[in-house]
Amino acid sequence: MFTVNDDDTWYCMQKNKQTEREFKHRIETERLARQQLMVGLMRQLNCPPETVTAWYSPPICTSAVSGAGAGVAGSSEVFRSGKCEQSLLECLCNHCPKLPRDSLAVRNILHKVFNIELGQAEIENLLQKFAVQRYIETKEGVSPDGNACLVITFIEQSTISAVISEMKVRYSKVDIVKVEQLSSLKRKSDCETVKCSLKKLSKKVTTESLIESLLSIPSVKERESKRVGAEIYELINTPTAKEQAIVDKFKSQKGALVQEFCPHGTKEECTKLSDKACQCTKLHFKRIINKHTDESLGDCSFLNTCFHMDTCKYVHYEIDYPDTVPSVKQTKDECKTVESDSTKDKTITLYPPQWVHCDLRKFDMKVLGKFAIVMADPPWDIHMELPYGTMSDDEMRQLDVPSLQDDGYFFLWVTGRAMELGRECLMLWGYERVDEIIWVKTNQLQRLIRTGRTGHWLNHGKEHCLVGMKGDVSSFNKLIDCDVIVAEVRETSHKPDEVYGVIERLSPGTRKIELFGRMHNVQPNWVTLGNQVDGVRLFDPELVARFKAAYPDGIIKSS
Repeated sequence: MFTVNDDDTWYCMQKNKQTEREFKHRIETERLARQQLMVGLMRQLNCPPETVTAWYSPPICTSAVSGAGAGVAGSSEVFRSGKCEQSLLECLCNHCPKLPRDSLAVRNILHKVFNIELGQAEIENLLQKFAVQRYIETKEGVSPDGNACLVITFIEQSTISAVISEMKVRYSKVDIVKVEQLSSLKRKSDCETVKCSLKKLSKKVTTESLIESLLSIPSVKERESKRVGAEIYELINTPTAKEQAIVDKFKSQKGALVQEFCPHGTKEECTKLSDKACQCTKLHFKRIINKHTDESLGDCSFLNTCFHMDTCKYVHYEIDYPDTVPSVKQTKDECKTVESDSTKDKTITLYPPQWVHCDLRKFDMKVLGKFAIVMADPPWDIHMELPYGTMSDDEMRQLDVPSLQDDGYFFLWVTGRAMELGRECLMLWGYERVDEIIWVKTNQLQRLIRTGRTGHWLNHGKEHCLVGMKGDVSSFNKLIDCDVIVAEVRETSHKPDEVYGVIERLSPGTRKIELFGRMHNVQPNWVTLGNQVDGVRLFDPELVARFKAAYPDGIIKSS
C-alpha cells in the first residue's frame, strides 16, 4: 500500500521537475527575443557598438555597425539570424581541414563562403572564446604578412558539430518577427516611438516576471501530495504497537552492560588527539611489549589470534580495563530454573546449560525429544588443514537431524565449498532455506579482517549461516534482527555470541539444541552435543529418564 503511494509521489515530483525545465527553456527563449528587440531598437537610435554588446550576451558583429545604410542593414541581418557565431563554428568545422590555420585565413574563408565581413579583432575574440570552451586550441603566431595573429592548432570536430546543432534548434525557436518590423522603421530625430516600444517591453518583462513567480508557487494538488508523502514517510518509520511491545520485551531491565571501544585505540593516542587528560569512558587497548618485540615492525596482522605470540616480533594488544568493571551477577552456570510464560497454551521450564559428549554419527537423536531451534557448526571437509577432525559429505547427509524437530528453524554454518553441500543437506533433512546470516569478521582492534586463515583464492573475511524452516512457524517473532553480524574473531571455529541473542529473540523461552558444540558454546536453555564437551550434564527430568533408558551405563552430572 505504501509503495504505490510513494511511487505516485515520486512521479509527481518528476513531473514537476519536467514542467520547471520546460518553463525555464521558455523563459530563456523569451529572454533572447527581448535582447534582440532591445538591440534592434538601439540600432535604430544609432547607439555605439559597445552599448549594443552590453545588451546581448552572444558576440555581436560590431564591425559592421560603423558603416551606414547598407552596412548597418547587412550586419543587422547577420545579427537577426543569429548566424555570426554559428557561421564561424561551421567554418572551423567544415572548411578548415588543414591545420595550423591563422585567424586571417579564417576571416577570408568566412567572407568568401558565408559572405560575412568581420574584423580581425572580432575573429580573434571569438577564437579565444572557443579556446576557453575547449572547442579549439590556439597559440600566438605570425601571419605570412608578418603581422601578429592567433594560430589554430587543434579543432574538436565532434563537440563543435553538437554545438552547431544545438544553436540551430535554439535560434529556430526565437521569434524575430518583431525585430524585422522594428528594423523596417526609418530613423527619426524624434525618439517617441522608440520610447513607447521600450515602455511596452518593460511591461512585458514585468508581466513575465509575475508569471514566473506564479508558476513557482506550488499548487494545492502539489502541496497536498507533499503532505501525504510526509505522512506516509512518518507512518512507515513509526513502529506498530506489536513491534514496540516486542522491543520492550527484549530490552535489558538494568541497562546494557556492553562497553564501546574507543576509536583511538590506546589511552595514549586518545590523550594525544584530545589534547587533554584522558577522561574517555570507553574501553581502550594497551600494547604488549616483550623482550623479543620489535616495535618498528608494527602490529601483528593476527593480533590476539596469533599462534606464535610467545615468539612473534610484532606488536600485540590486550584490553586496558578500567579500575571499576561492571560485574555480571548471573553467569551461565548460575542460571536458575525459571518459569517462562512465552507461550499461551502451556508453561515452559528453562534449565541451565546442558550437554552430552557423544559421536553424532552414532548417537540416538530421538532420546533428546523435539526442539524449536537447531543450530549446527559441522566439521565440513573443506580440503584444508584444520586443527580438528572432519566428516565426509555422505556422513553429513546421513545424520538423523529430522528426528530433532517438527516445527521450527535450523541454523547451519557453512563456509567455502560447504555452501552448496549445506543447501543440499537442508533439503534432504526436510527444510526449506528461507534466509541467510552473514558474519563479518573483525580483529581485536575492531577493524575488518584482511588476512584471514581460510580461503583458497581470496582471504575470507566473513562466514555464512544458512537458515532453514520446517513446519508451522507462525508463533515465532519475525523482522526483529538484521541478517548481518559484525563481531570479533576468536579461536578457531568459535562463532560470535551475538547469534544466540538473535535466536533467542526469534524464539524466546523454547527448547534449543546445538550440534557439534564445544564448552564455549554452552548456553542456558540449550542442549549441546559434541565430542569436545566435558561428559554428560542434564537437568531436564524427562530428558534424564529417556537418556538413562537408552544408555543405562551413562554417567550424568547434575552440577
